[in-house]
Amino acid sequence: MKRFQARLKPEFRLQYPELNLAAWYEVEPLFPGLTERRVNMFGQRVTRLKLGTGHREVIAEHLEFRANEDAGP
Repeated sequence: MKRFQARLKPEFRLQYPELNLAAWYEVEPLFPGLTERRVNMFGQRVTRLKLGTGHREVIAEHLEFRANEDAGP
């Protein structure tokens, strides 16, 4: 399974003060084995980021994504 990283787009920094604009965060599945994307009650796609102390769900359109080359297969 391909792994991804994401970072916050600068224009959304005020909505997520706990996220560092320069940091790339690991994208985690919302639930183990889940392969489909999840949407919130407003129909927005949601991404789950792994933080040092836990996880944070962020609207996917507020993030930039890249493949994680360091991750294994």
